[in-house]
Amino acid sequence: MTGVDTTELHDDYAQALNLLVATLAAGGKAAPPLEPQPPVDLRAALAESVREARRARNGGHS
Repeated sequence: MTGVDTTELHDDYAQALNLLVATLAAGGKAAPPLEPQPPVDLRAALAESVREARRARNGGHS
């Protein structure tokens, strides 16, 4: 790939998978999966961001 510095790229999924395989191969046990995080309400986050920007533009007043 031209113009891309591949030395800064890494694959977290592959690293975690390799660690899991190595742990299981050595007779270890897999850690239980993490609890899923609730999804972020993007519409509410955007609305709050717009409100904050308007307050900042108006000198801190609504």
